[in-house]
Amino acid sequence: MSFWPFGQNLNNSNVNKILDEYFSVLRSLEKSNPAVAASVQRNFSSNSEETGSRGPDEISSVDLNESNGVESRSESECESSTVSSGIDLQEGDIVVTIQTLNSSYIERLLEEPELLNELTRQNSNLLDFICFGFFYDSKSNLKVQHLDYLIDEMLDCMDKASDEVSGDNGQSVLKVDNVEEEGKNSNDDSAENSDSENNEQKYLGRANLISEIFSLDIWLITESLIKDDANLSKIWCILKHPNLRSENSSLVPIFLKINLNLLNSRKDQYLNFIRSKNDLVDDMLKHVDISTLMDFLLKCIATDKIEAPTGIIELVEDQELIPKCLQFLDDPKYGPDIQACAGDFLKALIAISANAPLDDMSIGPNCLTRQLASLDSIKKFVDIIVKRRGSALNITVSIVIELIRKNNSDYDQVNLLTTTLEANPPSNRDPIYLGYMLRHFAESLPSLFQIILDGEKDTNKCLLENQLHERFQPLGFERFKIVELIAELLHCSNMGLMNSKKAVRIAYERDNARAQLEVRLQDALEDLRIEDRTNGDHTDQTDHGNKDDAQRSKTDGQNNDNGYDKNNYDNEVNENALVPENGEAEYQLSYATANSQVDNDDEEIDESFEIPYVNENQNLKLRKNPTIGDLFKIKLYDTQVLPKIIELFLSHPWNNFWHNVIFDIIQQIFNGRMDFSYNSFLVYSLFNLSGSRKFMPKEVAGVTEIKDFSLTKDFILQGYQNSYTFYEKKHTNLGYMGHLVLIAEEVVKFSKLYKVELISPDIYETLNDQSWRFYAEDVLNDTRLMYSKILGGGNYVDDGNGNIIPHLPQAPAQTGDPQGADESGSELKAGELINVERLEEQLGLATESDLHEKLRDLLIANSQSEIDKKNKANGVIILGPPAQS
Repeated sequence: MSFWPFGQNLNNSNVNKILDEYFSVLRSLEKSNPAVAASVQRNFSSNSEETGSRGPDEISSVDLNESNGVESRSESECESSTVSSGIDLQEGDIVVTIQTLNSSYIERLLEEPELLNELTRQNSNLLDFICFGFFYDSKSNLKVQHLDYLIDEMLDCMDKASDEVSGDNGQSVLKVDNVEEEGKNSNDDSAENSDSENNEQKYLGRANLISEIFSLDIWLITESLIKDDANLSKIWCILKHPNLRSENSSLVPIFLKINLNLLNSRKDQYLNFIRSKNDLVDDMLKHVDISTLMDFLLKCIATDKIEAPTGIIELVEDQELIPKCLQFLDDPKYGPDIQACAGDFLKALIAISANAPLDDMSIGPNCLTRQLASLDSIKKFVDIIVKRRGSALNITVSIVIELIRKNNSDYDQVNLLTTTLEANPPSNRDPIYLGYMLRHFAESLPSLFQIILDGEKDTNKCLLENQLHERFQPLGFERFKIVELIAELLHCSNMGLMNSKKAVRIAYERDNARAQLEVRLQDALEDLRIEDRTNGDHTDQTDHGNKDDAQRSKTDGQNNDNGYDKNNYDNEVNENALVPENGEAEYQLSYATANSQVDNDDEEIDESFEIPYVNENQNLKLRKNPTIGDLFKIKLYDTQVLPKIIELFLSHPWNNFWHNVIFDIIQQIFNGRMDFSYNSFLVYSLFNLSGSRKFMPKEVAGVTEIKDFSLTKDFILQGYQNSYTFYEKKHTNLGYMGHLVLIAEEVVKFSKLYKVELISPDIYETLNDQSWRFYAEDVLNDTRLMYSKILGGGNYVDDGNGNIIPHLPQAPAQTGDPQGADESGSELKAGELINVERLEEQLGLATESDLHEKLRDLLIANSQSEIDKKNKANGVIILGPPAQS
């Protein structure tokens, strides 16, 4: 059988010359050596049938088995004849022996600069040579496949190269393990190092070349690699190489080029290999600090989509991916860099598992993110935040925030409140329910708040100096991250599901059904295994039955992804959660009804309320059996976090990150519900902290050091006054003024949106305070106009067609004068330019200084009017100066 097409050389490259020599020798040996003929038949003929690399026209009519008399010989007999054969053929002046078919051909090809180009040109001879070709080892006369040789050669080059030393610039630096000899002078050492570095470059260059061959998107190459698990395992073992120690290792791109190519081009077959890796997670997490390798793991997980599952998610779940990642954060032996890498991976996993698909990588909610949101994981998160602190705190908070943002129940594909078990049977692809997480964080809010308080007591923080030569104590990343977490939890508490008691029961039912489904699946798999046993006895079946009973018993009492024991759940229903008992500050939390036998009336939210909304009856009613969203707000109210963090707003005037997160919290509160939600009590506490304590349990009412606080008087007006005074000295505003104005705008918007006297008369009284009205109606109005100006000056308006154009005010045109008048009222003559300076004068407030001067005049005028009012009320008459004689 002929398997190489002669006469197809398209150029004069040495690649084709080497191939012609190889196939010529192979053809000669095929005719004389039965073992070679059998190998040719096995490699080229059988592979051509499997891969379709050869068409029928390319197959000779001569049958190799018949021509070589090996029809009845086994493969082992043919192989053994290789060693004993001594047949030599004479071709011209060259004697062709079994030793002639050696590794020299593939070695010469690896030295050819045109090798990769020939492969990309789909050189069929070259592809056959690499994928099906073979040679005989010169020492043992054993047959070696070219593909196997290339893989072994690549790994051998990696062993000989030691490139894992990082220089000062962070780049990979070549290193050779030299054996120093005594008595050598420096010149000898230098020469030896130079030779060693050249060898190093040679080894790495060859390893890279072979990896480039394997990473080509050529069907025949990928097919030859993917069908042999032994070769794939050798390539996978690069992960265990001692030189693979950092992102800068040259082994990283070698591994990724090959495996990513196989994942992209031969996904199904490659994932079969991945699923056979019992240590997949361990192999990858050994390199958690190499982001490109973790991205590769993420790509493997991302193949497991809802519409086309691949089983990778279940695989890594069984190998405990999530607990092992969390261990990096919980174990103090891991440094901040490792913890940051583990956190980045988890956040990336959460991102591709978002409930709202974002891109091609999206796989939707799954058992991995469900495990992250389970009570066990949340308890570990809180424990890390409270006890570990430092980098572990920062990273853990970032993970929780990402979990909330990417699983907003308002955007769930399946509405938990309207679906049924029959319409949408529970599965691991259900939307992630965040109620368990929010409840536990609500319980842990006092511990989180203590971190904020501890930051003030930390005397180890050195004072810093800003550009204005002011010395200050830094706020600290821990306090910032905690408040950022509180802001995100507040967002979570406003989600629809978090404000439904019915959602808790439905989530529990689906969790329980999901757990039972897993048990039934395990039972079914076990039954299949029992049926396959040919000699199974009664003892085995009895043991299996006992295991089933134990498994069911375990499932009935397990946490079901939410951490609540079903047997104890009913006892916790309808306990007065937030009413202090026996003088204790800790409250027994009420878990909303999760038992279908309990009257569903308990799930109904009482939407009736008295006027004003903030009153004692409403307070007791909401505290008695709160939704999870209200539970968090009640804890936020009782802990009195808000006045403290707002106080820090003013004491750190240049920390815009802090200002932004405080603004976010206040904006969320003002945009929440004001009727049958505890949000109205949070609003009330912002305006009247001392008055809000009457709605708190006695045990917590006097905890805070801040005895009184009003958002308008003690925050906005005080902050503005501080900035005004600072401007008088430094000719610049304090750094928080932009956010302070935004918060003031939220208060004004709130006062116009609601009849605030229906919420609380105290709020109405505060907003009608004369100082606040002056600020809101005069100062804030001018500030708003100034801050709304487009950078570069000038006023711009919408022309009605969506275009923003300069606004040039002008007086009405006189009769018979179509040209009109300029901005000062004088007539404009044809072709006359507009006086820009006069225009700026009329618009006013061109700079911050202009605004400050105008506000100063307003303040002076307001102060004088206040004095006149007081004097008039007191009957005081101010006499003017005596008349001049």
